Amino acid sequence: MGISSRSGIIILLVTVTLSTLVLFPILQIVVERDPQLSAYDDDWNDISYFRQALEENEDTSYNVSAILSNPAILDDIEDPSSSLLVIVGIESPYTELELKILVKFMERGGSILVFGDYDYSNTIAQLFAIEFVQHQLWDQNYRDNVSFIETKAYLDGKSYNVLLNEPVAIKDLNSQSLNLWTSNIDWVPNVFMRTSHNSWIDSDDDGAITPNDEAAPLSGFQLGVKCDLRSEKGEALGSAIFISDSSLGINHMWNENQNSFFLIALVESIIGTDGEVLFDESRHTQESFGASLFQAALGFYFLLSGDTLVLQIIRLNVLVAVIILTMAMSLRQPEPRRLFHIFDIRKPRPFRSYGHNLDNGILVLQEVFLERLRLRYQIYEFDDKSRKERISMLPDLLNSYNIPLDDDFKVLVGAPKQIRSNDLKNIAQKLSAW
Repeated sequence: MGISSRSGIIILLVTVTLSTLVLFPILQIVVERDPQLSAYDDDWNDISYFRQALEENEDTSYNVSAILSNPAILDDIEDPSSSLLVIVGIESPYTELELKILVKFMERGGSILVFGDYDYSNTIAQLFAIEFVQHQLWDQNYRDNVSFIETKAYLDGKSYNVLLNEPVAIKDLNSQSLNLWTSNIDWVPNVFMRTSHNSWIDSDDDGAITPNDEAAPLSGFQLGVKCDLRSEKGEALGSAIFISDSSLGINHMWNENQNSFFLIALVESIIGTDGEVLFDESRHTQESFGASLFQAALGFYFLLSGDTLVLQIIRLNVLVAVIILTMAMSLRQPEPRRLFHIFDIRKPRPFRSYGHNLDNGILVLQEVFLERLRLRYQIYEFDDKSRKERISMLPDLLNSYNIPLDDDFKVLVGAPKQIRSNDLKNIAQKLSAW
């Protein structure tokens, strides 16, 4: 039996009504995720302080704006050499088409600054034969909590004390997995931030430092890398700067150590005191499903430019397809691991694995105690000293620094042979609270 035109219109109206009043609200509840790392929100995990500092700094004159749809707008920048694209926390991967736009922007002299960790930053890093290693990074130079790693960043002959929160390591790859560069383009990598040599990558993700984990070389793991592009004739082009912690510039961390001073100085070292800074907001989850839908639709619509009737029809069809596709993809898009950085000073330290026997356990606890002692009392004499050397120096240093020690700690470094297996747990608990 055929359907009359009147019946078809009624069915269409009912479908639209049900989709608007039922399906859309359900999808909004299911898909909605709290936004973060936005330059235009003021929550603790946004980067609005960073943006405001660039706008209000009396010593600089930056034109700060945002990219809402896709990086195609970079093609319209007249002077890329004084332009910087800031990318913080990539929650959805860049497509090959978008990467080609970034490549062209850098070849024209533009620069990008990427803050990443457990996200999709490797979609950009692969262009430079490096990768963000998405495993927990431990470092004995921590503050209060093993998630907070203290290090130094070196920039234009100056050093800055920086506090990171759950960073990852940046490692060099043997080859590029994706090459979109014009022929004869090369880059010179420069590492400006590292961990200490007492650091590890939790390769087996067991939450503890074990023999299966990767120990750092003497130079430490890379945390910040700058890649300066060069043409075939040696002409300086653009650059790409990678920092392995997307939370370095968030509002909660802005006033920690010298984070704010370092970030302002970093932008100035890239484009000087006058230029254009763009924050890529297109990589962030929006506050609602409707905002995400509009953002995706706007991005696709922008790619189709022109005034002919055919293109208008194409745009309309693309918009409808995007609406349907976004509904499906929003439900299936995998969320980056550990998207939110938790600030919990009660988080247990990772030294719960004491090796395979009692002797190894004692050695591990001695290492932890001596390093903790060095950081707590700023004992510079311990710098670059081995465990045995530190133990031999300890009695004189305790007297000179007038440091009282718990009896169990005295046994740990003075008479370790008296320690039994049952004592290890008690000493480890005291170390965690010390």
